[in-house]
Amino acid sequence: MFKPRTIFSALTATILAFAISAQIYIQPALATGGTCNPTASNLPICPSAAPSESASFVDPTATITNPANITLGEKDFVAPFAELDATNAPISIAADSNVQDQVKIIASGTGVDIGKRVIMAHMATIKGAAKIGTQGSTGPFIDPVTNTQFSNDISEVFLAFNCEIDGATIEKNTVVNFLARVGPGVTLPAGKVVLPGKNVTTNSQATSGSFGKVANLTQADVALMEGIIEVNEAFAKGYTELATADPTNVTGINYAPATDFNSGGLPQLNGIATRDPNFRNRIIGNVVLEDSFTNLNYKIGNRISLRADEGEPFNVGQIAGMANDVVFHALETTSLTVGDYIGYGPRALVHGGRQVVNGVANGPETSLGNFIGLGPNSVIFRSVIGSKSAIGQRSAVFNSTLPSRTYVRSKVIYADNGNLISAVEW
Repeated sequence: MFKPRTIFSALTATILAFAISAQIYIQPALATGGTCNPTASNLPICPSAAPSESASFVDPTATITNPANITLGEKDFVAPFAELDATNAPISIAADSNVQDQVKIIASGTGVDIGKRVIMAHMATIKGAAKIGTQGSTGPFIDPVTNTQFSNDISEVFLAFNCEIDGATIEKNTVVNFLARVGPGVTLPAGKVVLPGKNVTTNSQATSGSFGKVANLTQADVALMEGIIEVNEAFAKGYTELATADPTNVTGINYAPATDFNSGGLPQLNGIATRDPNFRNRIIGNVVLEDSFTNLNYKIGNRISLRADEGEPFNVGQIAGMANDVVFHALETTSLTVGDYIGYGPRALVHGGRQVVNGVANGPETSLGNFIGLGPNSVIFRSVIGSKSAIGQRSAVFNSTLPSRTYVRSKVIYADNGNLISAVEW
C-alpha cells in the first residue's frame, strides 16, 4: 500500500489537468454596467430594486465591513460566509465576478481592485493592496498542450481553493492554483498559471517556468473559467429570485435555486425534508444527511457551508465532528458522497468532480469512505479517499484515488494518482 510521505519536486504540466472541464461553454455576455454599495438597504440584493438579470447577490451570512467603501458591479455573487473588510481601504469588484464561500478580502494601502470575470474560489484570501484582473494581455498565447495559438478577448482570472494573494497584481488570463501564493509586489503576467502549492515571491518566478513555479495558460483553463463564470452568474440570478419571493429562502437550511443544472429543492436530515431559515449554518439544496437535526446541531461548528446548488446530490454519512468553516461543493453534473464518522478540520474543503482520465473528465466522482480525518485547510477535489485514511493540514488530494489507510502528510500536494507529489511552500 502506497503512503505518500516523500515529497518530490517533479512539477510538470500534467497538473494543468486541474483546468480541464467536462464540457466547453459559450462565453456569456458581459453585464451592461452599473455599480452598487452593499449597504444594509442593498442586501442581500444589490441594488435592492435591480431585476434578477442584472442584480448582484450577497449571501446574508457574508461579513461586510465598511460597506460604503465597497463597490460591486452587476451579476456578482458573494457566497456564504465570505468576508469583505474595507475598514482601512476600498474594495472594488467589477461585473460578473464571484466571491465564493469563506473567501477573505482584507484591503489595506490603496485597496483591492478586482476586475470583471474574476473567480475567487472557496477559501481564497486576498489582502493588502492588490489588483486582480484589471490589466494585462488577451493574447495571443501558445497552448503548451496542443501547441496552438489562441486568444481570450473576454478574459478571466481564477484564484483557486485556499490560495493567497498578498499585495500582488494578478493580470487577466491567469490562474493561481489551489494552495498557491503570490507575494507582495509581484505581478503575475497574462498567460501564466501558478502551480499548486507554489509560493511566488519575485517577478522572475512569476514570469519564467525555469523556477518550477508557473506554467503557461491552456485553452482548457479558459474553458473551465468560462463555465465557472456562467454558473455563478446563474447563482446571482437564482438567489435573487428566491430572496425576492421570500427573504427567508436564502438563510439557514434552505432551497437551492432551480437552474438548468440543478433541480432546486430542500436538504433531508435523517430522511426528513428540512427547511430552517434560522439555522446558524448554510445547508442548501439536495444535501442528504444521515444525522437528525438534533444530532447535527451538536456535531458541527459555525460558518459551515454545505452547498448542493451546482452538483447534486450530496450523500453525507453520520458525522464524527465538523469544525468551523468547512465547505462542501461540487461541479455541475457531479455528485458528492462522504461516508460515516469523518472528522472535518477547520476550513476543510470537499469538492465534487469527476477525475480527468486521458484529458476527459469522465472518471470516478469525489467520494470519501468511513473513519477519515481531514486536517485544517485541507482540500479534496476530483478524488476518492479510502476508509481509515488521514489527510494532513494544508494538503490537497487532486484527481486521484487513494486506497484505504493512506496517510498524506501536512503541506503536501498529491495529484494525478501520485504522478505529482510536491510541497506546499508556504
